[in-house]
Amino acid sequence: MGNGSKAEMLIAVCAVISSIAAVYIAWDQARVMRSQEKADVWPIVQLIHETSLTERGAMYEFRVENAGVGPALIDEYLIAIPGDEDDTSFRDMVNYYIDEDARQRIGEPNWSDWALKGRVLRPGASLTPVGAYWEGDEDMQNEFNSEVRRIALGERANAEVFVCYCSILSDCWVSTTMASYPRPTEISSCENLESAAMALLPAVETTESKEAQQ
Repeated sequence: MGNGSKAEMLIAVCAVISSIAAVYIAWDQARVMRSQEKADVWPIVQLIHETSLTERGAMYEFRVENAGVGPALIDEYLIAIPGDEDDTSFRDMVNYYIDEDARQRIGEPNWSDWALKGRVLRPGASLTPVGAYWEGDEDMQNEFNSEVRRIALGERANAEVFVCYCSILSDCWVSTTMASYPRPTEISSCENLESAAMALLPAVETTESKEAQQ
């Protein structure tokens, strides 16, 4: 092989390497731009239980809050209530925590409700799907506090809420009240919410299940 052929071969190899490098650089730049674009509109939905005593009684509210930098499109949600089928009624969740026996001592609440599915939460905005408000004296407030302590100490298995939401780029996540998943979990589509929720639930061993094993 002459020197001319070797030079041509070397030039050809260099051209192939340059082409591969150019393709990689273009792919990497596109990936970085996609990541940046995703970060610029990333919603982070947080789920918050809130209880407090008031001058006239006590209150419980469940709040959904967008702590991210982009709007959150709420597509689906479900509530896993122990011993029951998956639910979409936040009132049923409240009635699970403050059950019939407790309500006989505390009284029936006044309710406020807001639809959650299909809502769009802008950054920094929040929505309260359910609020329960009890009127009563100090004795009633003490009963209410007693029920809240039972839940906080894990004497009853938690009802867990799963909210699936998407960004304007159609990236989707699931936020949950489960303490073992403080950050949203990315999901391919909100159509898969039920299976995603079932996959997350076994990770938590409730106090009741521990007692049953002993």
